[in-house]
Amino acid sequence: MELRVGILCNGLVFREWEARCIRLLKAVPGVRVVVLVRNGSDGDDKQTGRPDPSRLRRLLTYPWHMVLYLQYRKRFFKPRLMALVDLSEEFAGVPIVSCRPDRKGHGEHFTQQDIAAIAAHAPDVLLRFGFNIIRGAILQLPRFGVWSFHHGDELKYRGGPPGFWETMHGDPVTGAILQRLTDRLDGGVVLRKGWFNTIDHSLQETVDTVLSASAHWPAGLCKELLAGRTQVSEGIPSSTTAPIFKYPRNVTFLRFLWKQASNKLRFHRDAQRKHEQWNIGILHQPIASLLEDKPNLNIRWLPEPGKGQFRADPFGYILNGELNVLYEKFDYRTGLGEISRLRPKSDNVLKRSRSMLDTGAHLSYPFIVQRNDAVYCVPESAASGTVELYKVHVSNESLDHVCTLLNEPLVDPTLFEHGGFWWLLGTKAPLTNVELFAYWSRDMKGPFVPHLLNPIKHDVRSSRPAGTPFVRGTELWRPAQDSSNTYGGRIAFNRIDVLTPEAFSEVTVKWLDPFKGTSFNKGLHTVSAIGNITLVDGKRYFNAEAQGRRELKRKMSRLRDRNR
Repeated sequence: MELRVGILCNGLVFREWEARCIRLLKAVPGVRVVVLVRNGSDGDDKQTGRPDPSRLRRLLTYPWHMVLYLQYRKRFFKPRLMALVDLSEEFAGVPIVSCRPDRKGHGEHFTQQDIAAIAAHAPDVLLRFGFNIIRGAILQLPRFGVWSFHHGDELKYRGGPPGFWETMHGDPVTGAILQRLTDRLDGGVVLRKGWFNTIDHSLQETVDTVLSASAHWPAGLCKELLAGRTQVSEGIPSSTTAPIFKYPRNVTFLRFLWKQASNKLRFHRDAQRKHEQWNIGILHQPIASLLEDKPNLNIRWLPEPGKGQFRADPFGYILNGELNVLYEKFDYRTGLGEISRLRPKSDNVLKRSRSMLDTGAHLSYPFIVQRNDAVYCVPESAASGTVELYKVHVSNESLDHVCTLLNEPLVDPTLFEHGGFWWLLGTKAPLTNVELFAYWSRDMKGPFVPHLLNPIKHDVRSSRPAGTPFVRGTELWRPAQDSSNTYGGRIAFNRIDVLTPEAFSEVTVKWLDPFKGTSFNKGLHTVSAIGNITLVDGKRYFNAEAQGRRELKRKMSRLRDRNR
C-alpha cells in the first residue's frame, strides 16, 4: 500500500520543526510526497494585484497596540525549532501547484480550478504548513483529510500564541493537537493530542519542547494507516467552546515579561536551596484497592534517611517467607544512586540495609519480576545507555547480571507480560516525563522490538512509569507519574485498553495524591505491589548543600561557555 501525501506551504523554506516533521514522514516506508501546494498569494502587494501602501498608510495601519510583542518576536524570541530551513533540494522533482484562494471573511476558499489541479495528484492526506484559515471544499478532497497542528489545548486555548497564555494564567501544562480540519477554528477532529510542561520561566523552551515532540505525530498516523487501521483518521470531534486568544496588547506583554522574570528568579533560587528528599512508605493493602473511591491510606513511613541522602523507587519480593525491598539509595555528595536492599529486623520493621548493585554510574528504579522461583531486577541504568536484566543471587546478597535487554537508554524501565508478549515500557531524555516508549518480545530476555508507534504517548500528566502494572478483573492497569505541577507530584492510574505491537490506547481514570498530614507529603512517584502490601515513596524538601554547590558550578560553567 502507498500513502500519497501533499504539503500545503508558503514556499520551499520551512521552520525547523516543520522540516523535521516532513523528514520523519518521508522516512516511513510506503509514504510518498506527491505534490506541494504553494500559496501563490503569499508575496508582495504587486503579486496580489493590490497597490503598494504608502509609508504613511503603513504607519497608520500598523498594530501599535501590540508593538511590544511583535518586536519581541522579531528581535529576541529565537526558539531553535523556529529557525528557517530550505528544503528546495529535498523536494526536487516533486510537482508544485500554485494556488490563490479567495478570501471570504476570515477564511480562505480554494477555487474549483485549484482544487482540480490538486486532485490530479490524488493525495490521500494534505498536511498544512501554509495558508491561513482554510475552509470549504478543499477539506473534503483527500480521503483522510487535511491535517493541521494547533499548539495549545483546544479545550482551553484556541488561537495563540502557544505557551504565552498558559504562562500568563499559571497553567502548568501546555497542550497540542494534530487535527483533521473542519470549518471550525481550532475545533476540528482531534487525531493526536499531547500535554507538556509549561516552562514558566522560558517561553522559548516551552515552544521548543512542544514543537519538537509533536513533530512525530503525522508519521505515527501514517504508520497506522499503512498498517490498515484507517479508523484513526476519524479521530474525535472536538467539543471545544474555549475562547479564541490573540497576540497580547502592550500592557499585557509587560506583565508577561515581569512574570517570566519573577519565575526565572524563583527557578534559580530553588535550584540552589530547595532539594528533594524521598522516603519509603508501606500500605498494608493490595495495590488494586487504591482504585477504590475512598481507599484506606494508613501510611507507615520508614525512619528518616541519613543526612544528604534519600530512599526512593521501592520494589519488593518475598524470599524464604520474608519481605525484601530493593530501592534507590541516593547520595547528594556523589550525585549518584545505587541499588540497596531493606529487609525486616526482629520487630518486623524494615531496617537492615545492604548495597546490592553499584556500577559507578547512576542507578535507580529497581523494577522486580518474579518468575518461577527466581527474582529478576531491571534497574534504571539510562546513564550507561542500556537496559540490563539482573537476577537476585541465591545468597540474597547481590545481583547477578543476566543479559542486556535493550541497547538504548530507557528511564524507569518497566517489564511485564501481557497478551502473549513481554513488554518493556519507559521514557527517554530529554522529555523523560512526557514521551512513553514501548518495546515487545516473545521472551522475557528479548530481543525487544520497538513499538510501531514509538513514542506511543505524549503526556506529562500520565506517561512516565511509576511502579507495577497490575490486573483488576480483566483490566490491565498501569501506574504513571503526574509531573505537571512538580516532578513526581502524584500517581495517575491508567487503564490500558489496547496494547499490541501495532496499537496502544489507555485512559487515566484516577489519581493518587501525596499523603497529607505526613512528613513526606510533597510528592509521590512510585507504587509497587507485593502480595497484599503496597510500597510507595513520598518526598519533602530540604537544603542539600552538596547539590547546591554542584548546581552553582554547573551554571557557572555554562555561563563561561556562552561568553567564550
